[in-house]
Amino acid sequence: MRLMLIIMLILAPLTWADPEAVESAPQAPAFPQAVNLATNISSAFSSDLPTGSGQNLLPHLQCIFTQMKRDFTVQVMPWRRAYQDVKSNRIDGFFTAIPMRQVDPYAVLSAPMVLENWYWFWRPDTIAPESWREGYRLGSILGSQQETWLAEAGYRVEMSGNNLPQMIKLLQGKRIDVILADREHFYRAATELKLNPDNFQSRFFRYVPLGVYFNEQFLNNNPDFLSVFNKNINQCATGHFAISEFEKLQIRELLQRKIERWKRLPKLEDFLIAQNLKNKRVSQREIHERDKKWVQAFQQNDFSYPLEMVDQELSAQLREIKKQSLDMITEIIITDARGLNLAISDMTSDYWQGDEDKFTEAYGKPANTLYFGDITYDESTKRFQIQLSVPLYTEEKFEPLGAMIFGVDVEKVLSQAQ
Repeated sequence: MRLMLIIMLILAPLTWADPEAVESAPQAPAFPQAVNLATNISSAFSSDLPTGSGQNLLPHLQCIFTQMKRDFTVQVMPWRRAYQDVKSNRIDGFFTAIPMRQVDPYAVLSAPMVLENWYWFWRPDTIAPESWREGYRLGSILGSQQETWLAEAGYRVEMSGNNLPQMIKLLQGKRIDVILADREHFYRAATELKLNPDNFQSRFFRYVPLGVYFNEQFLNNNPDFLSVFNKNINQCATGHFAISEFEKLQIRELLQRKIERWKRLPKLEDFLIAQNLKNKRVSQREIHERDKKWVQAFQQNDFSYPLEMVDQELSAQLREIKKQSLDMITEIIITDARGLNLAISDMTSDYWQGDEDKFTEAYGKPANTLYFGDITYDESTKRFQIQLSVPLYTEEKFEPLGAMIFGVDVEKVLSQAQ
């Protein structure tokens, strides 16, 4: 019997009314019809089961639809049936971690709700190749997002199982050679089996944003639905897309030495000392006025004013660092002691960084500080990025000078690290 999970929210309380008043009162408009969704990730909608990235989607969904004053249902079904049902208008949307070209003509993907973290896992006695595409026995959970992605990408899955603990047993028993799975989900499953997950080898593969493909016909009938849904994703989120301690360590090992060199660019210290003396006399009101003018110029794509505010020679050096990073670094900002932009590799959306964590969590902190911001997903470039910040000091007297902020393509860095 196919597993089905139905979740209904009752948004309006029962009230008692005088029968005569009911007869004479005009009929109230009906509530919008419940939004019917489907998923093949049953654990993500059950409070007693773990899900990828350690997040449970049910409270998140309840918050979103409560804010929208809509009811919803979620059914668990095979992924292929879900997108066929969306295509034929039998359901309004389905959860997926995989944007699919064949789905795009009749459905639209929402903003990410959960960030899955896919890794390859294999036994220590197996020598890992650059690609698992040929010559290795791949295993996958039946009907999972990973199985679908592997098939679409041309991988051959040798053996499927009903759940991840079963797949780990097959891996340990040498019936398969490798599994593609969410890292936290794999660690939980291995722990349930009383196995040490660190005894398996692993390699980062990619981040995958889990969102909802909404039926295009449904969206046409509800024109404001998707924009409001996406807005409430952020408002109802209980946490941000945080990078794991394991990944922080890998990024630190790859970039720390490079960053230490970049912190000692020629003439940087003298430039910062001079600018700090100059900007020390600038009032906070003037800073806000400059910031407002900068933001307006950025929004109008008129960069003449912002470019007047930053040092061009130092900015050119930052662009060269970015170029040499092979796309790992997406932007670099150098600020003074008050968080004002002094040099930029790319145009920034604002001038003053002094009220943001990327500055406050780095400036004046211990010299080896490497502050990690949350992972952000850029829908236009399909890139996952984080901001790393480090403090800048004078070399001899160890006086704080400012901060250096890096935008980092986290997927490229993790892939390079491994």
